[in-house]
Amino acid sequence: MDKLPLEILENILINPKLKIQDVINLSSTCHFLRNSVVSSNKIWKYQFFNTWPSLWDIFAKLPPTCYYHEIQYIFSLKQITREMLDTMPPRFYKKLELSDSDMEEWGELMAKRDLNYNYLVLDLMEIVNTHVPIMSIEMVPLNTTGNKTLQYYGSKVLRYIRQLRLAKVWKDFISLPPRRQVLEIGAVIVAQWCQPNVDVDFDDISLKLDEIADKVRQRLREANPNHSLFKVPKPVLDLWRVENLSKNQFNVFESRQLIATLREEIFVKMGFSGNNQAYYMPQNSFINEVLDKRQGLPITLSIVFEAVARRLGLRCEPISFPAHFLLRFTESLEKGSDWYYIDVFNGRKVVRRGACPHSRLSETNQMFPVATAVQVVERMANNLEVSSRQHTHPNGRITRVRSSLELLKVVNPQDLSALVSLARLYMLHNMDTKPLEHFLLSQEFHVPEQAQRVVHMLRDYEAHHSMNGAEIFPQIKAARRTENLKFAVGMVMTHLALNYKCVIYDWDLVCLADREWQIQNNVDKLNLKDKQPFYNVLVEDGSRRYVAQENLRPTENTGFLYLNDEVGRHFSHFFETHYVPNAEKEKEYPADKKVRHMFYQQMKIDTRQMDQL
Repeated sequence: MDKLPLEILENILINPKLKIQDVINLSSTCHFLRNSVVSSNKIWKYQFFNTWPSLWDIFAKLPPTCYYHEIQYIFSLKQITREMLDTMPPRFYKKLELSDSDMEEWGELMAKRDLNYNYLVLDLMEIVNTHVPIMSIEMVPLNTTGNKTLQYYGSKVLRYIRQLRLAKVWKDFISLPPRRQVLEIGAVIVAQWCQPNVDVDFDDISLKLDEIADKVRQRLREANPNHSLFKVPKPVLDLWRVENLSKNQFNVFESRQLIATLREEIFVKMGFSGNNQAYYMPQNSFINEVLDKRQGLPITLSIVFEAVARRLGLRCEPISFPAHFLLRFTESLEKGSDWYYIDVFNGRKVVRRGACPHSRLSETNQMFPVATAVQVVERMANNLEVSSRQHTHPNGRITRVRSSLELLKVVNPQDLSALVSLARLYMLHNMDTKPLEHFLLSQEFHVPEQAQRVVHMLRDYEAHHSMNGAEIFPQIKAARRTENLKFAVGMVMTHLALNYKCVIYDWDLVCLADREWQIQNNVDKLNLKDKQPFYNVLVEDGSRRYVAQENLRPTENTGFLYLNDEVGRHFSHFFETHYVPNAEKEKEYPADKKVRHMFYQQMKIDTRQMDQL
């Protein structure tokens, strides 16, 4: 074996079927193999990029690396990540929403080394997006693959570190010269900010825009093979991809040919259109979703159209009207040249100058100002804030509202209205407001007296919050059941009147809601009124509700409960008929296990009987 040439050994160990652990296992069999394998940077470089291919572009810009040591570091970082995640459920079990101050240790870990961000994202993405069924009726350890509690806290951390990094990316973006502030970069930042669990890569988005431009170019070649676009050298085309144009690159006649081909390909052949049926869905504001589904809001569709047009040498100016978003196309810089608006949301409709219903300036043939990239992104953030309030149930929209407001805080730090809304949201959900207070004091506001009022409001809240603050590791007291309590934590239920699916995560022996709530929800009209158990449930629409026992019935149908982000806060996994509580929930409701198992056995018997029929 010791006479085996290293080159042959290397060629064997760079087989794509072999994983890092396989190579490690082989190297542990003898001293010769250990010395040969560990010292071969070729083997470890191959294994490194075979395992984490997305890191290739990053390392291509770095000095030569010892990949064996880099892999060792990644695995040690994974261990640190698991240890930090292990501490989160007992610390934050009683918290409905985590503050940024709860996450500071993750920011410190990220800051220790530039590559830590990339490594943490890859690890956390694997945790939150690996959905493996857990076939156990009993509670499982937190580090079990597919554990929903691990994924819940992993998602919280992933959101925090992504947005921490994106705040810096945004600062770099707005520091670029205006000609380099292309709209699709801003749109990608928005998509990444609001979808931390999704891998939205700018290069992928840019490639999809390139592919659309290539289709337009091919169609143009079929109809107009002598168009000047086909004489443009590649370095110029590459420049158009990354820089805003000051004018169209062709004469009026050729510009008309190109814009007609562009509109035909995007709106007719590819079918891009406005999403009228589900206008307030947040996905309409995410450029990755718009490119995949070919539906979106006026602003995102405009960004796609402008980006493709720019790659072809056409300048389309974004115009942000109060009630709409259009693109303006000017055929030439010559005085008196024709211009019109392209309404990408309403079936490629063209609105001639003087006929635009959204602008009084158009009536006098004056030019409405072009929206900057910063203004476009700010409007996207505002749209998302409205969308999160319109589309999501009040109890389930906290994370989306918070993300949109925090995005506004980054994009426009002078937007005091958004900051006030963010402060109120923090206070409503018992979150730490000190970082926001420090932020307000560090800004130079045009209306400092209003900012000071917000600071005073936050300080009053902090004084009350400190006196009534939660323990670092809150004590969990075991709840005691009574005979009239029929159901248990983890059981999946159907609401008899409203027919939604839900899972019980908490209960009270009688209704503890205040009188106003009881009147509003017609508790007095129930058979047992408020003298019966009431259950806190997570609903498939993402909300939390408080339901009387007589309105619930057990079911095996979970509906869309997997879409409720709060499931992982209380449960480790779903097993056949019910959700299994995590360690903290099990401590709080230990006696519920017996009831849950009893219903499980009964449901299995009922299923067998139905099968026999």
